[in-house]
Amino acid sequence: MTVTVQVPASSANLGPAFDCAAIALNLHLRVSAAPQTSGGLDIRYRGPNTERIPLDDTNLVARAIQNIASSASEKLHGATIEIDSQIPIGSGLGSSAAAIIAGTILGGELCGVQLEPKKILRHALALEKHPDNISAALYGGMVVAAVTHNASDNLADILVSTTDVSEKIDFICVAPDVPLSTEKARAVLPKQYSREDIVQNIQRTALLTAAFFSGGELTPELFRDRLHQPYRSPLVPGVAECLEYRAEGLAGIFLSGAGSSVMAIALHSSTQIGNALVDIFRRHGVAARASSLKADNAGAQVRRA
Repeated sequence: MTVTVQVPASSANLGPAFDCAAIALNLHLRVSAAPQTSGGLDIRYRGPNTERIPLDDTNLVARAIQNIASSASEKLHGATIEIDSQIPIGSGLGSSAAAIIAGTILGGELCGVQLEPKKILRHALALEKHPDNISAALYGGMVVAAVTHNASDNLADILVSTTDVSEKIDFICVAPDVPLSTEKARAVLPKQYSREDIVQNIQRTALLTAAFFSGGELTPELFRDRLHQPYRSPLVPGVAECLEYRAEGLAGIFLSGAGSSVMAIALHSSTQIGNALVDIFRRHGVAARASSLKADNAGAQVRRA
C-alpha cells in the first residue's frame, strides 16, 4: 500500500506572537511512501531549492521516519519516498515543519504505529524545537501553542488551540531573493528584554489571538513586535521599510517566521499591496516576488492507495 501525506506551509510568529502562533497556508508538501523489498529509504525530491535537499538519512522526512521507528523499537522496512514540494526553503514558510510532520505521520504508517495528534506533535517537537509551525502544519487554520513538560516520561507536550481563518482574507507573501536560515535569524536575538518590550508583545498577542478566534477586526497595530523583528530586519535590506508600510485594505504585516519573507494580510487590494512591497525591496537593491495565498484550514491529510 502506498501512503501519501499532504501537509501545508505555515507562517509563524505573526509579529508579536513569537514562537507561539502560526497560520497554515495553501502551499503544500506531498510525500508518498511505497514499500520496497530492499532495505533503507530511497528518497526522491521534486520542488524548489533542489540543491539544498539531501537525499540521504539527513533528509528531514527521513529523520522523522527514523525517529518514529527508533522510539517504537520497530524494524523499519524499505520504502521509496517521493517528495513533491511547493514550499521554498529559507523563506519563513515552515518547510522544515512540513517535512517533519509528513515524516512523523509516514513513520507511524510504515512501522504500524498508531499516532494520535498529541503524539505526532510530541515526536515532531523533538526535531523542530518550537511548537508553532508544526502545530499549524498538523491542524491547519490559525493556531496558538505552548510547550509543557510531561513528568511521567520526561517528554514535552504541546497545548494547542485552533480556529479556522476566513477565506475572505488574502495572505500576500513577498519573498526577497535573499534566503535566511533560522539559525542565523535566531543568533541575532538578545538574551534579555525589557519589561516594557515584553508587556507590549503580550498585549498585542492577546488582542491578535482574540481577533482571529472571534472574527474581530485586524489592524496593522496588532502585528507590531519588539522581540524579534527589530533584530532580524537588518539581515535583509528592505524588510524594515516593508514592516512600516501602510495602505488601504492592509490588515496586518509581519516577518514570516524567521524570514526572509514578509507576509501581508489584505482584506482587498492584494495585488497593489504586493506590488508596493516588491517595489520597496527593489529600491533596496533586492529582487522579490509576491504570491497571493489563502489559509489552509484542513491541515495534514493522509491518503492510502
